[in-house]
Amino acid sequence: GHHDRNRRWRILGYPIPESTLIVSLTAIGLGLASHTATRLLVDLRREKRIKQEIAEFDKELKDAVLKKDKQREEKLKKRKPQMDKMRLKASTGRFKVFMVTWVPFIVLYYLMAELVGGYYAPVALSPLPIPYIVSDDGSMALLWWYFISSLSFNTMLGKVLGTVP
Repeated sequence: GHHDRNRRWRILGYPIPESTLIVSLTAIGLGLASHTATRLLVDLRREKRIKQEIAEFDKELKDAVLKKDKQREEKLKKRKPQMDKMRLKASTGRFKVFMVTWVPFIVLYYLMAELVGGYYAPVALSPLPIPYIVSDDGSMALLWWYFISSLSFNTMLGKVLGTVP
């Protein structure tokens, strides 16, 4: 019956579907932590303003080059170093978030892997036979399921928390 099928997937840690849930909840938790850190460490309004200004500058420069307007192109190229500095400034906040969250996230990922039976432990079942991702027995390894879970929830979390443009 239902229980025998679950026992077949059990390696070290929790069986499917518990392991499926553990991995998904970890992905959601880490995503939430990352977006929260972004809200706290990044001046999102300033970042948006800078990105807009950079985009306008890039568009103007491209336009000048296309229209072969040498005078405007030269004038804009003088502003390029300043724009590059702003580009760097815009990414520093996100880099700060990465530096603060990187080590704790690796530790948590490692602990989760231990909990479910290792990095290659089958943690989810897929109805779709996706080459290289889903095994012949229909199972999906930790890495892939974590990746899919992260991708699915992170965009949504980012939109809800306003950390993704």
